[in-house]
Amino acid sequence: MPTEPISSLQNSRIKRLVKLRERKHRDREGVMLLDELRIVRRALEAGVGLSEAYVCGELLDHHDAGGDLHHLLVEHAVPLIEVAPHVMEKAAYRQNPEGVIAVATPPAHDLADLMLPERALVLVLEDVEKPGNLGAVVRTASGAGVHAVLACGVGADPWNPNCLRASTGAVFTVPTIAASREEIVAWLHERGLALVATTLDTDTVHTDLDLTGAVAILMGAEDTGLSPALLEVSDHRCRIPMQGAADSLNVSVAAAILVYEALRQRSLSP
Repeated sequence: MPTEPISSLQNSRIKRLVKLRERKHRDREGVMLLDELRIVRRALEAGVGLSEAYVCGELLDHHDAGGDLHHLLVEHAVPLIEVAPHVMEKAAYRQNPEGVIAVATPPAHDLADLMLPERALVLVLEDVEKPGNLGAVVRTASGAGVHAVLACGVGADPWNPNCLRASTGAVFTVPTIAASREEIVAWLHERGLALVATTLDTDTVHTDLDLTGAVAILMGAEDTGLSPALLEVSDHRCRIPMQGAADSLNVSVAAAILVYEALRQRSLSP
């Protein structure tokens, strides 16, 4: 580690770090940014490879877990680059950075390699728009024992820092894969999963369906719902009963209702 922290915003390392805040640069290098103490720790615990970590001792000292994380990074032989506070604030994706930014290689999840159990439960998200919503769904999926989360369309970026943060690191343990709509549908059909589409245009309530078998629950954007293409290929349709003035739920809330209903049914099924 350098004896003096990097203090210049013109430093080539820092310029690269700032560029990596944009998805096109992350995709080009095949990396992701981790800029929260909990996320970095969970990445290390999940065996994610960290190529380097930028740390600011002054900011780390403000957090009880800062010292422990620093030792953990050293134990894992992650190259450390010390930076000044103003450099950390410039380079970090989040506001009020906690004192660490790690550059890591995303887990190599791919549809072709994904193995599912006999009674698999899968979530499919289309055009969730905000990566934070995707992350919140993955966090719920982890709690309910969902076997995979597949995303297509707008917002399908599992390695966006907002997704990583909202998932609280669950993306490192729940296979979360971005692919095209066509690829996802073909893959689900090949594996014999029943496709359950969520839509307002049905009288069937989600609790009326049998969710104990191999099922993929399809969910779309809150304002527009699923595309006609996914509705057409679905085997079943269901809705969540709504009362009051609101006509939709946040996608992470709706996902939680559906997957925990599936979990409830499965707990009662032999």
